[in-house]
Parts: sequence; structure tokens; C-alpha cells
Amino acid sequence: MAVTHSRAPSNLLRNVPRELINILGTAFALFAVVALGGLISGALPNSHSPWLFAASYGMPAAIAFVVYWWVAQKL
Repeated sequence: MAVTHSRAPSNLLRNVPRELINILGTAFALFAVVALGGLISGALPNSHSPWLFAASYGMPAAIAFVVYWWVAQKL
């Protein structure tokens, strides 16, 4: 006879408040945007264009916003 468990598998984040998950996710996204923007602006040639500098941070920020929007639609 097979052993069956009546309990559902536990979710690790079930007891963590959603507000805390939101705060940690936002902090991680901000850190990732600044880190990626710094890497991209550091890899650019020595250009004095403020548009390239703004775009190097804008592209990761746009991706983070799309991910945030997608997750918000799923919740």
C-alpha cells in the first residue's frame, strides 16, 4: 500500500507578509538597475553625451518596470 500524505506541500514564503516581499523585491530591483546602469555606462566609450548616460540607466529601469507590471498583473 502506498503512503499518501494528506497535507499539501508547504510554501516557503506562505508565512512572510506580502508587504515584506514587495519591499525586498523593490530593493533588489533598485540595486539591479543601479548596478546594470553603472556597468553599461562604464562600458561606454568616453562620450560626453548625457543621453547615452541616461539611456544606460533607463534601459534596466524600463525592464524592471515591465517585470514589476507583469508580476502585478499576476497577483
